[in-house]
Amino acid sequence: MPESTGLRIELRGVTKTYRLHGRDIDVLEGIDLELEAGSVTALVGQSGSGKSTMLQLLGLLDQPTSGRIFYDGQELLCARQELQEVFRNRHIGFVFQFHHLLPEFTATENVMMPGIIAGEPMTVARERAQALLERVGLAHRMAHAPGELSGGEQQRVALARALVLGPRLVLADEPTGNLDPATGESIHDLLLELNQELGTTLLVATHNLDLAGRMPRLLRIQGKAVLEGPPQE
Repeated sequence: MPESTGLRIELRGVTKTYRLHGRDIDVLEGIDLELEAGSVTALVGQSGSGKSTMLQLLGLLDQPTSGRIFYDGQELLCARQELQEVFRNRHIGFVFQFHHLLPEFTATENVMMPGIIAGEPMTVARERAQALLERVGLAHRMAHAPGELSGGEQQRVALARALVLGPRLVLADEPTGNLDPATGESIHDLLLELNQELGTTLLVATHNLDLAGRMPRLLRIQGKAVLEGPPQE
């Protein structure tokens, strides 16, 4: 494996509470967790247990009610929102169950979007996008719109888009949940291969215990806490 370029993540006493219909709903409570740079971790739990909330907190899409999160020792929650947005766009890649591709653009143009948003020249963004689409096995589909691609191909485009800027942290939220088992397994395999090549820190939230069990580390959300190992029967 190459020298890791991934982020090291530390959570200290992280709690997340939502206010709903006048009531406080505790989702996560007192989370202490470390993700080593370049590590691969699966996060499992029942629907509604807080898996997506955890990824949103780590991806700077939401803030904890209390507690602290460090990225390579740096606490970004106290930084200005503009700095958080720049950090998120440059260093964090997201893969979701629903690919959220823009239907009016080609596969190449969809993958180019993060680079364009980051201010890259069009030629550089296009070269990066095409190189990644080749890597995920879509060299022959670059000019196709999402509606012309299968579900697995669309998810590969979404994965390429998440990786196009070389993020140091990849957060995947049920990336195979909308795919058939064989296609889902191929996407999981691809995530692991790309982690080996790029050294990114990878956290995958999934309900698929078989696929999660193939990852080096398995965490579960249970009773508002994050615990080591698979769910207990």
